[in-house]
Amino acid sequence: MISTLLALIALCMLALAASAVRLRRAAPLGAPLVAVICAGLAYDCAAIAIGPAFGFGPALHAVNEPRYWIHALLTPLMILAAMDLAGRAGVASLTRRPVRIGLAALTAVLVALGVSADVVRLRLEPETYADTLRYVNTATEGPPVPAIVTILVLIGIGAALWRRAGVAWLCLGSVTMFVAAAAGFAHFWIGNLGELVLQCGIAATLMAVATRTPAAAVTPQPAPETA
Repeated sequence: MISTLLALIALCMLALAASAVRLRRAAPLGAPLVAVICAGLAYDCAAIAIGPAFGFGPALHAVNEPRYWIHALLTPLMILAAMDLAGRAGVASLTRRPVRIGLAALTAVLVALGVSADVVRLRLEPETYADTLRYVNTATEGPPVPAIVTILVLIGIGAALWRRAGVAWLCLGSVTMFVAAAAGFAHFWIGNLGELVLQCGIAATLMAVATRTPAAAVTPQPAPETA
């Protein structure tokens, strides 16, 4: 049951990735990032979904290991994607160079923290849940700081986008992901559903950007800096 659900989520993620590729001209930075992130999350779900077919062993271990690389490297990139989309939709503050540099630096720090927690200190152990077989990182200590900070930043960007441009999808998807992540500590698949809702929200935001006028959607103009 859960394996089937995860397989369906993986297919939905691939569809979102394909949609982002088609809209790449509307957001030359954000759209490719969305496509790569959705493809990575599709792999994450598929790797768990095929667990019963593989059974525990070296093959499933090898399939599961990239899941942690994907989350460490790609999750913070959602900040850059959201920044680009919101800037193109009319959130002027996100087109200012200091803000963009600051968010890029924060993204780099979060990637480094994620790599330290889920790659450098990776120690995989088998775990069974319902009909799923997967390997989990037992070396992780404390809350997933990079993921939490990423979602909080997305909520902030989403709220600004909603207020300035009337596009609510990013904010609603981010809030849903925040709630789902908390519930996911007890039932991991809820977190995967939350990721799907979040990516749907980001994809809907990308579509909203693409349907705006070319001047607003393709070439955001940096706001003048103030002293």
